[in-house]
Amino acid sequence: MSTPEGRVKTKIKAYLKSLDDCWFFMPIGGPYSVQGIPDIVGCISGGFFAIEVKAPGREGNTTELQKIQIAGITEAGGIAFVASNVETVRMAFMEWGIHVP
Repeated sequence: MSTPEGRVKTKIKAYLKSLDDCWFFMPIGGPYSVQGIPDIVGCISGGFFAIEVKAPGREGNTTELQKIQIAGITEAGGIAFVASNVETVRMAFMEWGIHVP
């Protein structure tokens, strides 16, 4: 049985796969990885994005390391955000000027 967060990740991945000009992957965390990296990172229409996925109702539960990484990505010109559903992802891309279904 998957977790609530796992179900959201599955839906977001399916949405990203349906988009043109979108490439992404999910970094695997571990003792030798950079801590706080968002769950999904990728490129859409030439722009870098990162999504920290949370279960519905848990959007505010980002760690300090996650907040630091999200801020760093944003400061570098990418978009990084927390999402608990596909609509949040879609809206973030649209706000960034990417036309998505």
